[in-house]
Amino acid sequence: MQNDLHQIEQRILELYQEAESFFQKPFRKPYIRLDLTGETAGQAWIEKHQLRFNKVLLQENREHFIRQTVAHEVAHLLAYELFGPKIRAHGKEWHGIMARVFRLPADRCHRYDTGRSSRKQWLYQCHCHGKTIHLSTVRHNRSQRGTVYLCTACKGPLKFLGQPPSTSNKSSPYFSSLN
Repeated sequence: MQNDLHQIEQRILELYQEAESFFQKPFRKPYIRLDLTGETAGQAWIEKHQLRFNKVLLQENREHFIRQTVAHEVAHLLAYELFGPKIRAHGKEWHGIMARVFRLPADRCHRYDTGRSSRKQWLYQCHCHGKTIHLSTVRHNRSQRGTVYLCTACKGPLKFLGQPPSTSNKSSPYFSSLN
């Protein structure tokens, strides 16, 4: 498991080297946490100069996660440091860093299966044959209060089925500082 953190650290150092070469200036390295859960793969905390990553999604999507998701979050910190706090999170500045500096697609969202990474899962079904959809607790609660969620494939409304057996992982989070 410590290898997960090491791989992320190595990728972040590579990305910072690319950015420092491109912009011809040094950048402060972030503090890294491997404690994010739920559907979010990564998170940049601008004010804390910190990156958080989802270890379950990393382990299930290692190659793409290390290449794309880590770069996505590093680009947020760099964009803020270069262009200031008034930029849009996925605006032209962030997009430019992803495309020109890292030479990667500027994808705003991942497409990872989040079924095993959520703390609590709620099963829903649409009109697609044999398909079940996992909703987060937040979306489940909204659904119970009247929000209607639609399947992205068949466009049918999601119907609540129940909660699957617990798959939570109780292992401790990892932390690192590259400074």
